[in-house]
Amino acid sequence: MHNAADGMPPDPVVREAIAWWAKLQSGLADARDRESCSAWLAQDPAHRLAWDRLQAIGRDARRVPAALAHAALNAPASRGRRAALRSLLAVAGVAATGWTGYRHAPWQRLAADFSTSVGERRPVALADGLHITLNSDTAVRVNVSGNARGIDLLRGEVLVQAEPRPGVEALRVDTGYGELRVERARFDLRRTGSGSRLGVYEGSVALLRNGVLTHVNAGERLAYADEGDVSRRASDPDRLAWVDGMVVAKDWRLDDFAEHLARQRVGVIRVDPAVAPLRLSGVFPLDDAERALKALEPALPIVVTRHTQYWLQVGPREI
Repeated sequence: MHNAADGMPPDPVVREAIAWWAKLQSGLADARDRESCSAWLAQDPAHRLAWDRLQAIGRDARRVPAALAHAALNAPASRGRRAALRSLLAVAGVAATGWTGYRHAPWQRLAADFSTSVGERRPVALADGLHITLNSDTAVRVNVSGNARGIDLLRGEVLVQAEPRPGVEALRVDTGYGELRVERARFDLRRTGSGSRLGVYEGSVALLRNGVLTHVNAGERLAYADEGDVSRRASDPDRLAWVDGMVVAKDWRLDDFAEHLARQRVGVIRVDPAVAPLRLSGVFPLDDAERALKALEPALPIVVTRHTQYWLQVGPREI
């Protein structure tokens, strides 16, 4: 059944929609196939919702080569088919952006080699001299073969430790808003719907964006998007506290703090505008938003209320 409350079709329906779309794009579909697809769409409103949103996301699907859709459709149910589907999704732009509800959309995880659910963090050794840690709700696609090393950050945040190896090319990281080139560095990268954030803690990283190469050294942090200026400031190693399940706040706004905690949990945290600008500092647990927020009650004029398991409200304390 479609969950009308969150407006999102379930993942199995999404996969069916992608399968139908691939078949129609393959150049092998006949009139009977198109009739069958129409019948599938009429079976359930969730089918139509998934199809319409896939079409909205994949307006670039018209540029997908028929051969790629053909490969995705006809490859055996194996790694070959999965790789073809990932390529198809990437070309279509499905893995690059999402519809409304981007945060919980399944597209990026379907296209990913490694992913985490909300609230999960995961270290992965990709190759000798290349290790990553995925933050909550993150998806990456990797290419580690021969002398090539590549990572596509499809969504979320990742910490990367890269060391050079003889005969191996520099690591390339697709951020969605430019490409990073890395020989030796320890850096974190976060991708959002509007841009990327890069922090370098050891070594150096080169960002190639719109034909312009920008060098980022240890101790620097960049914010950038497809267009516009690149913002540069000092990086803060305490930002990496998430790897250990902690958050270090330094004169943060209360609403920014709540947003940071919200990335690690399913549900919402509502902050009343009357208390949103309040400032705070401290070290807090990342996996227990309610406990972290309640720890602020003695110091700030706020009250934290849990309405349901998935809804926390932060408002002004009545005097």
